[in-house]
Amino acid sequence: MQIRNMLSQIPLTLLISLFVVISHAAGEFSGLMTIDFRSLTLDDSYRVFTCHLLHWSWNHLLWDLAMFTTLGAIAETNMPRRYRWTLVLSALLITAGVMLHHPEMETYRGLSGIDTALFGLIVADLLARRLIERDWQSAFWFSVLLFVMLGKMVIETFAGTNLFVSDTSFVPLPLAHLIGAVTGLLIGALSHLTVPFGGLSRLKPRVLDGSPLNF
Repeated sequence: MQIRNMLSQIPLTLLISLFVVISHAAGEFSGLMTIDFRSLTLDDSYRVFTCHLLHWSWNHLLWDLAMFTTLGAIAETNMPRRYRWTLVLSALLITAGVMLHHPEMETYRGLSGIDTALFGLIVADLLARRLIERDWQSAFWFSVLLFVMLGKMVIETFAGTNLFVSDTSFVPLPLAHLIGAVTGLLIGALSHLTVPFGGLSRLKPRVLDGSPLNF
């Protein structure tokens, strides 16, 4: 019970980051966490989530983890419930998307899709807040960030490679980033919408959890 209470006090982002590093350093864990799309069963369904914690190389891990720790710390501090929902939904949808649209792939690894989801969550939340506040200048710059993210994914899709991770040990899958981005953007934006009888209302400020992001 004491161990459980101690763990509950540790930020989820830190726990996941430590587990990712340990799992990569101790290769024997990878067999329990790897997903094999060719023989996936109900008993292996947990691998839909654990496969994101594995990486193909230290280079792959360091890039993904640097983004995850930064974005995860921001999101977990300011919007903990939406942060957890983004982790769960993006992990599930990315794995399902890769399995359905890339039947030639045998497995999947990496946090980059979830990283993109967290980036989308934060940018969508900040942009929605600035639009509500009619802070047009800030809204413009957050819109720029949004288009930069979308532009990155377009370039990766046509180039068939990752812009930042230069690693030949795996095949880049821009679809994972696209699914992650859409998931994060929807969770970040829809949290500011209310849906009364008669249709969608205009954007209204709603703080569902945590304190608002103010940068």
